[in-house]
Amino acid sequence: MHIICILVVLYLNVSYGHELCDRKEMEDTICNLCSQRKESLSGHQIAFFAYMSKNVPINTISKYKTLVYERVKTNAGNGYDVRSGKFTAPESGMYVFHTSTAAYDKSYSTIEVVKNGEVKDVTFSDAMDHNDRAAALSMTILSLTKGEIVFVRVGIAYGGNKLESNQFNRMNFSGFKLT
Repeated sequence: MHIICILVVLYLNVSYGHELCDRKEMEDTICNLCSQRKESLSGHQIAFFAYMSKNVPINTISKYKTLVYERVKTNAGNGYDVRSGKFTAPESGMYVFHTSTAAYDKSYSTIEVVKNGEVKDVTFSDAMDHNDRAAALSMTILSLTKGEIVFVRVGIAYGGNKLESNQFNRMNFSGFKLT
């Protein structure tokens, strides 16, 4: 929109003999503005949202097992790999990650957010002493270089019957590039 306004003003000034600059300067100015606009529009969005479609029996997980969220609803930038459950940064920048985990029916689990093998965040979903659900959420802000990997895994503590992912709670992993 700004480019159109500038073009109209430049055209009117040149048409009525009020040349503020010569033709070459005007063309250079227009080309520079177009280049700046293209650069600002070239950055594409990076975001993903994936969840587990069913409950996870505790006897199917182990310490440090990577959780694979197999239902992908958003994967702009194709950073999330549904086969491995890992996010690989398509470009460098600041990213925000979110996890949601629910334990149910005398169950519990720690969940870790891991960047390049290093634990960056931990949550504990604890329904250990009751027959109800307990949810744990995390939001983790990380600076990533292109190619760095972030994933979610089971931590050191887990037990009971199941982690819940159904119509009441969805275990999910999501993220987006902030800058």
